[in-house]
Amino acid sequence: ADSLNAAILGPDADEGSETYDLFLSDVVRDITQKTGQKCTAIRRIFVPTERIDGVLADLADRLGACRVGNPATSGVTMGPLTTRAQLDSVRAGIEALVAAQGTSVLLGGSEPIDGLGSPAGKGFFVRPTLLLCKDLSQAHPVHHREVFGPVATVLPYSTSAEAIQGVRSGGGCLVTSVYSDDRKFVPTVAMGIGSYLGRLFIGSSKLSGQSPGPGTVFATMNHGGPGRAGDGHELGGTRGMQLYMQRCAVMGYKPTIEGLLPAGRASK
Repeated sequence: ADSLNAAILGPDADEGSETYDLFLSDVVRDITQKTGQKCTAIRRIFVPTERIDGVLADLADRLGACRVGNPATSGVTMGPLTTRAQLDSVRAGIEALVAAQGTSVLLGGSEPIDGLGSPAGKGFFVRPTLLLCKDLSQAHPVHHREVFGPVATVLPYSTSAEAIQGVRSGGGCLVTSVYSDDRKFVPTVAMGIGSYLGRLFIGSSKLSGQSPGPGTVFATMNHGGPGRAGDGHELGGTRGMQLYMQRCAVMGYKPTIEGLLPAGRASK
């Protein structure tokens, strides 16, 4: 299943603030870590409309510094995709998103490249790719096609309601992150999107310098999500056992029912 995970930058997270820097770091890490080949990677980035230009410039600056190539080569910060089929899929996905009305490439793209430390024409390399969809009414492809590689799309929003609807349009995801210290914005968004997620990550100034990021899942956390995310609970402690269990209600004479259960387990 697909998981079009999202990141939402709150209107209060000003440029240069700890929360803003956390947002940039998490987004860049999620786009490039494992060359974007992880189910919790950020695919959609919601940014206040009036902040678009600054955010795009900052993300492009950091992603543009990424050096793609053989991971054994000094200085390389992002390796190849896993297979030729995966490379073809990522290129086709980028082209399909860009073909949609209102979406453009800001950085990277589907063109083949040679990786540092790799022979020319060899290896399954692609650049970190940042797209922009200017019009939310034209964002249907972005909400319905996951490109399983280092690819994410920036989408503008004007109100918390637009951000909420944007996340919901993905049809269910594993994780969404909200970067804000606003005590009104965060609860509003959390309540609006919670039922569409397996996990919500709230990035704030309090987590600056110590956050593992939204892509990190701990063993006792819920790891699954509704709808397109697959509805699984692969981790989550004892919750993970529910995948292998079926409840059955048994009705009958009490002593008979009690005899079916281990001593001390029968309920009144």
